[in-house]
Amino acid sequence: MNQLIRGGAILVAILGTNGFAAAQRTGSAQPELTANQQQAVSQGLATSPSQPTPSGEQAQVGKHVPDSMSPQAMPNNVTDQVPETKNLLFVKLPDRILLIDPDNKLVTQIVTDDNSSTTGSNTGGSSTNTSDRPSR
Repeated sequence: MNQLIRGGAILVAILGTNGFAAAQRTGSAQPELTANQQQAVSQGLATSPSQPTPSGEQAQVGKHVPDSMSPQAMPNNVTDQVPETKNLLFVKLPDRILLIDPDNKLVTQIVTDDNSSTTGSNTGGSSTNTSDRPSR
């Protein structure tokens, strides 16, 4: 009986470790950007054309980018200002920017495209969308 319980505990420990490792790969493989970094990304991509928001498909953090969207490489002007974005792809929509892990095509973060706000204002950071991030 003890061997059965011990074997079950080992199995649970192994499966739990694998699940935790998978969650780590998908959830926090990319660092979360600060409000200032998000603003720099938004400003750096201001001249990039936006794609229309696909009907019926809603991009979410931790989910695959919808097939109807075309991710692009992050431009040098953005990666120079925010080095954390160097290995990311992006999709610019009219109202937000999706940051995408190129390895698994998962949305890692959603940045609110706040180009309409003033650049000198300190309130721009509060308009970033952090509610779409999974809790840790």
